[in-house]
Amino acid sequence: MAACTLLFTVSLALCACGPRITNQNLEVVDAQRKTLEQAGKGISPKEVESILGQPTRSETTKLALETQKKEVDVVRYYYQQDGETIELHFIDGKLISDVSRLGGTPAPIRETKPAPAEKK
Repeated sequence: MAACTLLFTVSLALCACGPRITNQNLEVVDAQRKTLEQAGKGISPKEVESILGQPTRSETTKLALETQKKEVDVVRYYYQQDGETIELHFIDGKLISDVSRLGGTPAPIRETKPAPAEKK
């Protein structure tokens, strides 16, 4: 009986912690965004939530477009974990920026073509 109580307590404690954001999850979001952009689409806030969970907070603000002299609505999602914050920006229901990584690592820049081989 004591073992069952201990197991239940540990399970409850782990569930209370909530989902953890990992660099692997962030890479999935970034890869999905790039794949959908190539198809002329974008990843929506709900799709991001299905991968990362609910944001710690979100806000809607206006962003001035300098070239067109108008403003657009921008939704920002903030994910906070272990003293770090990941900020995602959406315009027209689409993620518009690369996703940074935990540990202060910026989103990796992927080359589209391999570097030329050296000739001897």
